[in-house]
Amino acid sequence: MFAHHHHPAAVILASGEDSLTYLQSQWSSQLDRQGENQASYGLRLNRKGRILADGFILRKDDENFLVVSYDCPSSTLIELLEENVVADDVEFEDRTEKCEIISLWGGNYEAIRSQYAFTPPRENAFVATEFGLIFWGRKTKPPNIDILADEEQVEALGKFVESATRADALAMVDSNSLALARVASGMPAIPVEMGPTELPQECGLEDGAIDFDKGCYLGQEVMARIHAMGQVQRVLLPATIEKESPERLPAELFLGEKKAGELKSYFSHESEISGSGMVLVRRNLLPEIRASGLSFLPSNEPQLFIK
Repeated sequence: MFAHHHHPAAVILASGEDSLTYLQSQWSSQLDRQGENQASYGLRLNRKGRILADGFILRKDDENFLVVSYDCPSSTLIELLEENVVADDVEFEDRTEKCEIISLWGGNYEAIRSQYAFTPPRENAFVATEFGLIFWGRKTKPPNIDILADEEQVEALGKFVESATRADALAMVDSNSLALARVASGMPAIPVEMGPTELPQECGLEDGAIDFDKGCYLGQEVMARIHAMGQVQRVLLPATIEKESPERLPAELFLGEKKAGELKSYFSHESEISGSGMVLVRRNLLPEIRASGLSFLPSNEPQLFIK
């Protein structure tokens, strides 16, 4: 099993008597589930349904929630969360600085479970342990496991990882390895690959990040309309690129002379002058794109390929 140690971009404590109802109105996923230690992945959308931020909301109790985001900066996320507070009893506190995450993927969790009293969480829940909060992540498919440790848990988390690595239960890898695993799984990074000009349906986030049955939240009307209509016009997919990274991202992509989409990200393969990345392309051109590939200049030889 692989493991990568990284720092979340945001860990924010939301507290107060109105925390649940307020967050429920701001977030696209269902937060009011029964039971303790609930975990929910969702999005902060604008009123046009575009993606502004994403993150996990870990419900510690009815008045205390942790908002955790891989890539959305805490300052940006707090600004978004505070944007619609009027007379609500809710406060947001930045806890990011001394928090760490270990992401685990690509192996048998049962081996670690039996050796280290490690308990994988239930779906939409987290497990509180001495070395952190354990919940299902959004880095890979099948889902990876994330362990979030605060300042008081970091030392215990380090001992767990050191022991598991020494016993060959974990193999520590770099951020590029995790990024390649994420891209191979087709999981979007927000706001790096999908942001304020894109819709959740364009990157497959309608499944798992949008609750179509909950009450009002920002962007709900657009989500319901798209859900009723069916398809969106663009789609985010993983691709293989047979060249070095472009100087600037996003980079335009062409099918013959026709602009067909954009390369959103690029991660190098270790042994070749090539890489993998996420591309946002026009859905109606997918059959042609899959058959012939895409180029970075009009009418050039294809250098990017989608399966």
